[in-house]
Amino acid sequence: MTAPGFLSIGRISHRAALIGRVIDRLAQTPLAGVEIAITAGPPAWQARVAALRQGQPAARPERRISDAAGFFHWLDLAAGAYTLGAAVPGTRYAVASATATVGAGAPARIELALAPTAVTGTVRSAVLAGPLGMARVRFADSGEVTYTAADGSFTLSPVEAGANRALEVSAQNHVTTIQAVTLPVGQLTAAVTITLARG
Repeated sequence: MTAPGFLSIGRISHRAALIGRVIDRLAQTPLAGVEIAITAGPPAWQARVAALRQGQPAARPERRISDAAGFFHWLDLAAGAYTLGAAVPGTRYAVASATATVGAGAPARIELALAPTAVTGTVRSAVLAGPLGMARVRFADSGEVTYTAADGSFTLSPVEAGANRALEVSAQNHVTTIQAVTLPVGQLTAAVTITLARG
């Protein structure tokens, strides 16, 4: 029933939708502020984007930015297969891509898992002749830091990739040690066991 003075409108519905989420592959946590782009789509989608750009050259309908929970979406897509790519500026994450097929029924869902650049290893104490917990592990050139667990293990992620990065390890009553490590983009690098001598 429509109140006097108001027009009756039909229910709003969308033809097809694509809903996705971006996560850190190692930590399995959401990534906010990631740019997601449709890099390939069906001919009907491509024609729609081309037509939109004729009237609005600056329009970027193929791009979205993930929200605080890592989610993104498109509405009213043409049916068909879509390839998506996700990237973070810098070298902390590798680029991720995936394909989803959109239909007229339920929304298509997709997850993009970005592989972080990371380093893992173990710190031991020559004094204690065993694992060293609460040792500080950091990259001296960038300040990325973590502390070892009780078993001496550590993981620093995500970090900037690079060759011969200076990994500095320090602990109370021990001599600070610096080890050079090379970190390829989007890979987990296993550092050798680092043993700290008495300070």
